Amino acid sequence: MMPWAAGERRRLPVQHRLIEIQFLRAFAALAVVLHHAAGRADLGFATGAAGVDIFFVISGFIMWMVGTQRPTSPLRFAWDRVARVAPLYWLVTLGIATLAVVVPAAMPNLQPTLETLALSLFFVPHRDASGAVLPLLVPGWTLNCEMFFYLLFAASLALPRSIRLGALSALLGLLALAGLVWQPEHPVASTYTSPLLLEFAAGLALAALWRQGRLPGRAAGRAMLLLGLGAFAALEGSGVFVESWRVLLWGVPAWLLVAGALAAGPIGKGGAVARLGDASYSIYLLHPLLVGASWRLLGWLPAPAYLAATLLLSIGAGLACFHLLEQPLGQRLKQLFRAPPRAVAFGHRAAAAAAPR
Repeated sequence: MMPWAAGERRRLPVQHRLIEIQFLRAFAALAVVLHHAAGRADLGFATGAAGVDIFFVISGFIMWMVGTQRPTSPLRFAWDRVARVAPLYWLVTLGIATLAVVVPAAMPNLQPTLETLALSLFFVPHRDASGAVLPLLVPGWTLNCEMFFYLLFAASLALPRSIRLGALSALLGLLALAGLVWQPEHPVASTYTSPLLLEFAAGLALAALWRQGRLPGRAAGRAMLLLGLGAFAALEGSGVFVESWRVLLWGVPAWLLVAGALAAGPIGKGGAVARLGDASYSIYLLHPLLVGASWRLLGWLPAPAYLAATLLLSIGAGLACFHLLEQPLGQRLKQLFRAPPRAVAFGHRAAAAAAPR
């Protein structure tokens, strides 16, 4: 029997959020913002893009924690994931597509068609006008990977719990191996056999270790954090990066950061950091628009001032978007699934009867 098949001793309270994970989500989102903002200013910060790799490891960790917290069906899990991820992504995608059609000069590099819009909205990997495997909203390429992982995870919920983690991890590994051997060119095949799938598997294994209380102590956790940050700094300083080796060059340090943060434990109670972690998805989706707008308006500033202004703009817009759009939309969709149709209809009738006339 695999070690993670034994009784899992640690459980995450339903309302509890790991502050260290919230910190890393905020860190990852802002690193990606800085990566693209620095690119506008002709400054190098290539490793900022590794925020995506941190997100993938975190995603594997969180899915195992959430998906095994309480009994759930594959359909229910899939719906919860769609309710969490899709609404804001759809809104932003539709927004930029409309802007590109109505005001082409605002987004000269975006040429939406009904086909590319539909493929983007349904998370189907495809090539854009330049031949790159990108949806209309560029950060959506990571959501294509995420949605595939969610699909595989949902299917794994039909398996016995004792073999679920081993089977899912083996499947992710086999898909990555198939991609390495086959090297497909079709956008769907290349996405679904990407080596980046191994980062989800690494997050799954990390969650199993955390549940069993098998992570090292605080001192070792801090050492892992420093090692991960040092690896990223060394890669940035040397300029060494090869996309085909990304899962090793960036994935391993990303795993060290997440594992180290969990082992070291939280510093303080979170506060503002936790709120930034909550808004990290909004920040991530909106940042291409905000970086572009900030460059047009503030590109004349000295580079440090421009980068600081872009970060503040992204944080402010992300927090507002989370509270006004992302959170209410996601909660509403989840509630619709939970309420039986008759209960929903009865609730509407009761509300209508109680309304003032």
